[in-house]
Amino acid sequence: MALKEKISVERALERLASFQCRHYKKVIVVALLITVFLGYGMTGLRFQGDFSKEMPQDLPDIALENKVARTFGGAETLIIVVSLNEETGAKDIPRDVRDPRIIASVVELHERLEAEPLIERVQSVAPVFQGGVPDDIEGVKHVLASVSGAESYFNRDFSIMVVYAFTTAGLDAEKVEEITDIIQNNVEAITTPAGVEYKITGVAPLIAEIVRLLQGDMVFTTLVAAIIIFGLLVMLERSISKGFLVFLPLIFAVIWTFGTMGFLDIPISVSTVVVGAVILGLGVEYGIFMVSRYYEERRDQSKDRNTALRNAVSNIGGSTFGSAATTTAAFLALTLSIMPLIQNLGKTLALGITLCWIAAAVVNPCFILLEEEWREGVLEKCEIS
Repeated sequence: MALKEKISVERALERLASFQCRHYKKVIVVALLITVFLGYGMTGLRFQGDFSKEMPQDLPDIALENKVARTFGGAETLIIVVSLNEETGAKDIPRDVRDPRIIASVVELHERLEAEPLIERVQSVAPVFQGGVPDDIEGVKHVLASVSGAESYFNRDFSIMVVYAFTTAGLDAEKVEEITDIIQNNVEAITTPAGVEYKITGVAPLIAEIVRLLQGDMVFTTLVAAIIIFGLLVMLERSISKGFLVFLPLIFAVIWTFGTMGFLDIPISVSTVVVGAVILGLGVEYGIFMVSRYYEERRDQSKDRNTALRNAVSNIGGSTFGSAATTTAAFLALTLSIMPLIQNLGKTLALGITLCWIAAAVVNPCFILLEEEWREGVLEKCEIS
């Protein structure tokens, strides 16, 4: 049975090779159009910095946590931390965040934030001083002591005070960044005493920062892997053109994978951010085998390029098909996990390896023929001249 399947795969690949020999330029055009289309899909890539979204949402404990967060405010709460910085060297620095100047600035910030449409509500010590801020710190202490729970906005040594800003804009990175900018602009607009710092934190800003790091890591790791692999291929093949031919299917595979992820709304998270580098590392062998076998066949003077291509595609394509199929099956097994982050990792890696084999077995042979035709044309011109 296995022998029949192998023979059927090789026969199918022989037919594919015959088609490639006749229509290799058309295949290249179609491949480039698909690449442009899926390249556009990359613009829809979604980055998931919220680790809680990578957990099973139907588990009772997680479902209850999400319900509590929706009811009482959770991840969508931004925290403005008012702290003392005695290292500024400025004169007359407050030694206590209950200083009337600091309280007055917090009251002003509270009023400004309440007027912002993207901020649903604000919680701070400001409502305690609706009648006005006392002129000295003792008066502030007296007012705070008269209101139950007012001191919950301070730490024990009164070096830090917090202001909570609640929003319903969601955890989208762009929205979080927009709201953070709004808060920062309001902080810069108020009168702030010397030696006092206003810092914005909370789950939402942290998620936005994680998203920014994921974007940078994805680009950086993929580029570094691509540069190293391409350099090694050029050294091994002792030719820039042959090295590029081996590397070409990897370029297609990475673009196609990320583009498909964008269209299928598979997010880039802490687990899938390494997909680009992994595809480059695992898929490079398909291109190496295909290019090496073709030029090995071409060393035989009795074989023309069509015969060499049919032998290379049918033999190497069949062998690498088994390798790609087993590797893809192993990655697809990850989709059976209960954890969404592992499921997405399995989907993307299986998709990437499949597309890498398609690029190496279907598209790359056409570029091999195009490169050889171009090289022969250049040699003919040199001989004529």
